[in-house]
Amino acid sequence: MQNKQMKVDFIGAGNIAYQHMQALKKVSDVEIVGLYDLNEGILRTRQAQFGGKAYLSIEQMLDNSNPDAVYICLPPYAHGEAEFSCIERKLSFLVEKPLSNNLSLAKKISDKVQTSGIITCSAYMNRYRKSVNEAKKLLEIYPMSLVSGGWLFETPVDHPWITQKNLSGGQLLEQTTHLFDLVRYLCGEISEVQCYGCKGIVSQTKIYDVEDATVVSLQLKSGAVASIQSSWSVGFDRFIYLNLFGPNVQIQFTNWEFDVQIKSRSNQNLITIPGEKDIFAIESRAFLDAIRQNDPAKIKSDYKEGVRSLQISFAALKSLETGDSIQSDEWG
Repeated sequence: MQNKQMKVDFIGAGNIAYQHMQALKKVSDVEIVGLYDLNEGILRTRQAQFGGKAYLSIEQMLDNSNPDAVYICLPPYAHGEAEFSCIERKLSFLVEKPLSNNLSLAKKISDKVQTSGIITCSAYMNRYRKSVNEAKKLLEIYPMSLVSGGWLFETPVDHPWITQKNLSGGQLLEQTTHLFDLVRYLCGEISEVQCYGCKGIVSQTKIYDVEDATVVSLQLKSGAVASIQSSWSVGFDRFIYLNLFGPNVQIQFTNWEFDVQIKSRSNQNLITIPGEKDIFAIESRAFLDAIRQNDPAKIKSDYKEGVRSLQISFAALKSLETGDSIQSDEWG
């Protein structure tokens, strides 16, 4: 497969699929051959934009298009059939986060993936950023004691499902999962989760029943502590940030691109690294090269690793419901 044009299918053709399709334009050795979506209007639009054959059945597409890789870009509530269909055919897949709004289902998929031996990628794209990996190298030398982060956005009132908690899982699954994943990637595993939330600032409706804001406290196995804030009730600017502090290191990420400013004991001059604009293309290159070279090590977050980050969101949701702190041995 080293020099072969790779054929790719898409299960789901909405906004996040569009971002991946746009990115694949920068990857010259890839052809989109199959597109599936329940929404025929979106399906035909993507076909006109990116080519490929449109299908109304996942299994028919996978059987007829003979793909080398599959991109699964579905809402949290729609997972299961796509992954099991790929596993049955031993097709490697990239799946967008959150992996599911059902942790038990995600674990079943993970078990099947491990048995199948296929290459998978859970799309925590920030793990592929230079800024993140430079910070990771420093944190292996200089441990930190405190992490603070936030994902603060305006209310997505016109979205068809994201603010319905039974469908999306809420912001903790949909967006804050990126920060939980980076805490794990940069600082190590988490042993305890406590979550507090508020409602009532934004009017509750049939399509908005999620928390307006949450604060999640994390105890890390290293002994460090973290506080992660989320909100869908910010009226003006958006804020995405992740700050890490220790006696010998200071790391501050900002914006969706995760631009970073770093100071450390070995270099007290401010180091600035801008985040990549084409991170989806970088992530796709790693995924497709892993398949080409049969080298899973190129993947920074496979399906099993993605489930571990998903567990943090579910622990936060459980804490929010019960008022209790959730220990790692309770995550199931």
